[in-house]
Formats: sequence, C-alpha cells, structure tokens
Amino acid sequence: MNYRLSKQKIGDFLASLMNEYEVIAPVNDNSLIKFKQISNTDKIILDFGNSRYSLKKYFLPNKQVLFKYTKEDIQEELDNKKRIIFGIKPCDVHALLIMDKLLLGEDLEDIYYKTKRNNTIIFALANNKPGENEFSSSLGTDKLERGYDLLFFDKGDYYIIKSGSEKARGFTNNLEQTEEEPQAELNCEKSLSEEQISKLKTSFDSPVWKEESEKCFSCAGCTTTCPTCGCFDVRDDPNLDLESGSRIRIDASCQLKNYTGVAGGHVFREGRDSRFKHRYYHKLDYFKDQYGKHMCVGCGRCITNCPAKIDMTEIINKL
Repeated sequence: MNYRLSKQKIGDFLASLMNEYEVIAPVNDNSLIKFKQISNTDKIILDFGNSRYSLKKYFLPNKQVLFKYTKEDIQEELDNKKRIIFGIKPCDVHALLIMDKLLLGEDLEDIYYKTKRNNTIIFALANNKPGENEFSSSLGTDKLERGYDLLFFDKGDYYIIKSGSEKARGFTNNLEQTEEEPQAELNCEKSLSEEQISKLKTSFDSPVWKEESEKCFSCAGCTTTCPTCGCFDVRDDPNLDLESGSRIRIDASCQLKNYTGVAGGHVFREGRDSRFKHRYYHKLDYFKDQYGKHMCVGCGRCITNCPAKIDMTEIINKL
C-alpha cells in the first residue's frame, strides 16, 4: 500500500516522532549538506544531490568505546538510542546493506553495529537529482527494492510514500492511502559499464596505476568519506592507575602506509601505487567475487572529497 503526504505536513509528521526518536536529516551546514540530528524541521534540506559525508558515523563512529574495564568488572558501551534517518538516498541505503554483509554475517555479528542498526528506522528519499560526481545509475544503486522502512517520492507538492517493512506500519496509520505508483529516474553524468569494470581482471600490472597514484596524497579522504569503508583498529586505552581503562575502536584506512604494517617493521603495501590500486580492486572486483555485487555504490564522494580530484570513473575508463 502507498500513501500520500503533503509537503506542508512533512514538518509536523517528523516533529511528532521526536519525542520517541532522535531524528537525523540533511541540513545546510556551512554551505555543505550534512546529516545531523535536528530539533527544528525547518532546517531540513531536501533538494540536494548527495550529502558531503556519508551516514557511516551513525553506525561505525570514527572513535567508539567498546567497553570499559576495571580489575573486577567489564561494562559494554552499547548505543541503544532510537533513531530515524530521514532523507537518505538510495545509494547510501545500498551501502548499509553492504555493511550488513560484512558486520552481520552468519559467522560473525558485530554487536555494536547490530544494536545501532536494529534501533534505526530508515526513511529513504527516492533519487531524482544526482550528486556532484555520482554514478550510482551505472551500478544499479540508484533505486531501491529493500533496505528501507519508508521510501518517499517527491511529486512536487506532495510525497508518495511506499512502505517497506513491518516497522513502518506504526508510521502510516494517519496517512492518506493512494493507488498512485511513483517512479524516479536518475540521470548521472558520470558512468561506468560492467564491460569497463571487467578490464580490472587483466589490468593489475597496468602502468596506469603508477601514473595515477602519483597524484595521490595518501590522505585517506576517499576511505574516510566512503560509505562502505569499514576498516578499523582496536586498542586498549588504560587509565593512569593501570587498573582500569577502555577498549576503543577507531577508523583505519588501507590508503595509509601503516595499515599493512606488521611486527618487525615490514609493510606489505609500502608503495603508494599498491595501496591506491588495492582500493579499486576491493571495491569493484574482490568483493564482487565473494558476494556477487560491487562494494562501490557510486555515490561519488571519493571524487568530491579528494584534494587531487582523482576520479574513479576516469581511471577505469583509461584502463
């Protein structure tokens, strides 16, 4: 069943949920579109291509206390806040589904990630305006069949809303039902074809990698802002009494030299070109071999946030 909601009522609709949920939505923050917790629905921006940064921090924070310990006790730090994320674009929903494969697998469940996912309601916004460097339409991540609780389609003066889960029932009780079937088309300027991506299989030793990597600063801006980069390090942070402290999880990046460092001082991917190349193969080749789909969702943030403006689509096309 689909529902209809006037744009004039969207603020009241979200405000009515704030007593029970923390509402995260896109806002204009110093001329950049970012997802932040809101207390005033007037600040929401919905006419945007994509946010500058992904929603990863709400599921895998840059720094997270896993548990605190003393000589006598260990206390886990689980985040049980109930959240609604409103306005998330399809490519970012696909990114969460990819992270689910990694962190909610049959062999291993990350309880910290799982708790956040279970307590988060996804109100997605169908995409009809591409991001600055987006190419999600090439990868099939510009549309959604699953992964959302409610999916909003912009129809000018109103939204058509599709329900996507059992959780959504409680949010649609007071909405007007409609038989209108919405559609959203996204026309991205940048593109990649499967035929082009398949060239990676025979391009591992191409001189293109060395040539392109010389532009790279190894700043890790690409992995930091990528919605499907979830690598982390875990370390203990003891207090001065040496009898208590915390175990913390912090971001890590395959683009940093120390990422593959091991005891004895050896670094497996010491050359910048090998680190640079690894990210491309992981996103577009290795992950697909294992899971049947690309790890890249085509959001284009790695291009937008790169100080050298290195463009993944141009490099694949060059290969």
